[in-house]
Amino acid sequence: MRNKREVPAHIKARVKTVGKKIAELRQAKHLTQEKLAYGIGIAKSYLGYIERGESNPSLETLLLVAEGLECELEEILK
Repeated sequence: MRNKREVPAHIKARVKTVGKKIAELRQAKHLTQEKLAYGIGIAKSYLGYIERGESNPSLETLLLVAEGLECELEEILK
């Protein structure tokens, strides 16, 4: 079994920032978590984890979220 590496605090903070940005963009478009999640094919609970910074989504998932929000990935990451 491999050891899980410790993620530096500044990286954890960045993941939370990205999650908050996703929530802000979603709310600005008047989308519920349920509607966005359904539209991009992920679970509502998983979207909630992402928005709270409790999950580290894959690049594929981030691209799906950006598509669902009709924005560029760069907007989510800035």
